[in-house]
Amino acid sequence: MRMSKKIDFQLGNFRKSFVAGNLSDIPEVQALVNRFKYPGENRGNVVMVRLSDDAVKKIDLLVDATLFSSRSEATAFLVGAGIENQKELLDKLNVHTEEIQKLKEQLRNIAVDALKQPKP
Repeated sequence: MRMSKKIDFQLGNFRKSFVAGNLSDIPEVQALVNRFKYPGENRGNVVMVRLSDDAVKKIDLLVDATLFSSRSEATAFLVGAGIENQKELLDKLNVHTEEIQKLKEQLRNIAVDALKQPKP
């Protein structure tokens, strides 16, 4: 069951009162959440994870605070925030991963060429 409540939202000089079912219904909060969504992408991928009781409690805090309507939304937000926070590391890893993939392809080509050559 969705509960409605009166929300008084203030950001600087901007003040707005309205009724919302979830804090995520507030455009300003939605803008924050949308930072971790990528244009043209949806959340169609399912990833099964095992979490500690403490991690689940923290996810439930976000849902209980009505910032997100489900554990799935809250977890997706936290994963997106973690990825954004570690962008520099992930960019470095990506460069090296691409180099490794090129080397693997070269090795594969060498092996295929060697196997194609008849033995004397």
